[in-house]
Amino acid sequence: MTAAAAERWLPGDRLPDVLLRDGAGQAQTLHAEFAGAPLWLATPADETAVAALPAPPAGVRGLCLGAVAYPNPPAGWQAYATDPRWLAGLGANRLWLTDDNLRLQAANALPAAAPPMPAAGERALTPAQTWRIAPVLQIPDVFEAELCAELIRHLDVDCGGGDASGVVVLEDGEQRFQLDPAVKQRRESFPRDPALEARMHERLLRRALPEIARVYQFNVARRDPFKLLAYPQDAGYFRAHRDNETPDVAYRRFALSVNLNAGAYGGGEFRYPEFGPHLFSPATGSALVFSCSLLHEVLPVRSGTRYAMTTFLA
Repeated sequence: MTAAAAERWLPGDRLPDVLLRDGAGQAQTLHAEFAGAPLWLATPADETAVAALPAPPAGVRGLCLGAVAYPNPPAGWQAYATDPRWLAGLGANRLWLTDDNLRLQAANALPAAAPPMPAAGERALTPAQTWRIAPVLQIPDVFEAELCAELIRHLDVDCGGGDASGVVVLEDGEQRFQLDPAVKQRRESFPRDPALEARMHERLLRRALPEIARVYQFNVARRDPFKLLAYPQDAGYFRAHRDNETPDVAYRRFALSVNLNAGAYGGGEFRYPEFGPHLFSPATGSALVFSCSLLHEVLPVRSGTRYAMTTFLA
């Protein structure tokens, strides 16, 4: 699977690498030089717009980008020339904020009276806190909030709330499907709207698969069908299991789960008991990606209904 080039990038997209040249012709790449801290990326239309750029806040680096490197950018800004096709993805006369991982967060038109500001800094975990954390990749903003809401509506309305989720058991050499509340309880359905499924697929192509390739050096060639899931209050959980133990699913390499309504329920966290007691509960639209061979569970939902989307990659 490969992501088609987008005409215009959106919040949640990680910027592809690009060559930047300063006014003296010295070249460097975006990923090598500027990853690891939040950025402001400005695409001013002319030198007047350059002069009006706001001062970047503390801890934020400002890159003033154009087809040529503008002379004399304001304090806190570095001016670079770059590929016009790459530049077009940001849009003209815009001020973008990226996170530390070069993911686009938000944008305003220039001149920016209220420029997008980075989130408050967070305290670093200590080595004692990190050494037993499961090797799980968390990808923010894979789905937009409105897409998450539409998926919830689709499951509850168009799919009739979904069906009870069962398990496949092997008896006398034959596979048989059955409900087993000792293993899991949830409702689920495959999407029934091809246009909605196409939107989900496109978001994985542009936001999840490039990160999986970068972090795990694994190029996804196969995706299982999407499943929409509902874990109801007092009746939603999935006991500890692995996702590739039976012959029918031994091909699976990674599980991907997108949370659709964080904050609207209690409980329902992921736990990886081989790696300690730590709990994982991504923000709305964010994904957890992990090896199918890791033991994991979804803890019981105490209140509300937890909605999610899941698939498996190979």
